[in-house]
Amino acid sequence: MKLCKNCGEINENDSLFCCNCGKTDFVFQEEVTCPSCGAVNDKGFVHCTTCGKPLSVEPTQTATTAPVAVDLRAEMTDLYGGSADQSETSTCPQCGELLPLTAMFCHKCGASVASLSQHKVVKRKICPHCGQYNSVDTQYCSYCFCSLADAQITQMQVVHEVKNLGDVVVKQTMLDDGSGKRRVCTNCGALNPADEVFCVSCGLKLEVDPQKKYCPNCSTENQGDASFCIKCNWSFEGTAPKGPTWECPHCKALNEHDSTFCTNCGKQRK
Repeated sequence: MKLCKNCGEINENDSLFCCNCGKTDFVFQEEVTCPSCGAVNDKGFVHCTTCGKPLSVEPTQTATTAPVAVDLRAEMTDLYGGSADQSETSTCPQCGELLPLTAMFCHKCGASVASLSQHKVVKRKICPHCGQYNSVDTQYCSYCFCSLADAQITQMQVVHEVKNLGDVVVKQTMLDDGSGKRRVCTNCGALNPADEVFCVSCGLKLEVDPQKKYCPNCSTENQGDASFCIKCNWSFEGTAPKGPTWECPHCKALNEHDSTFCTNCGKQRK
C-alpha cells in the first residue's frame, strides 16, 4: 500500500492517481514480507494476513521491506493534528486527573470541574484559505491542508452555554474571540459555528437532545415533562389516569375522550 503525499489517503500499490485527491505523488507504507509465504503485510501486523504465520524473524534474518523514507501517517499527525497543548488542560482538584478543555465533570472521580476552564484564554490559528480555526502549533490547516505560515493568531476565551432540558441543566464549551461563539467538539476539538448541529470535522452530533421519558408500561417515548404516556395513558407521577380514551381506527393512536379528531393522524372520530 502507498500513501498520497498530498492528502494522506491510503492507495493500492498499482494506483497511478490518488483515489481521494487525484494527485500522483506517493510514498510507500512500511511493509514486511512474510518469511513463510512471501505475502506483503503492513509492518505493524503480528501475523501474516495470508497464511497466519508470525511475521517476526530471527536476528540473523532480514525481512524484506518496500522502499520507504518516512511513515507519513505519523508525520501527518504532527503536521495536521498537532499535539495536546498543556495550557488547554486542567487538573482535577479531587483526584489529580488531567482533564481536557471541554470537561464538565472529571471522567475518573465525577467531580464538577467546569469552573476550572471558565474564562481561560487560548490561542487559535485562522486558516487564510478556508477560515477554519486550528490549534496554534499546527503547520497546515487540518481542513484544507493550506499552509498556516502566514495565518492570523487570535485569542479566544472559554465560555459555557447553559441549556435547561427539563430538570437537567446541560453545559457546552464554547470559544469566543469577540466575533462570535464557536462550539468545541468534545470528540476532535474542532471549532464549529454556534448553530451547527453536527461537527464539521468528525460528524459528532453537537446539539443536545431534549430529555425523554420511556413508559414502563408500553415502552413508548415521551417528552421529558410528560405526566401521562401519549400511547397508553400510564401515569409517570402515580396520579389517577386521565379520562377514558378512544383508539383511532386508522393509526391505532389513543386520544382523549372529548377529542373529535385524532391528534396523531388527523382523521375524524367515527
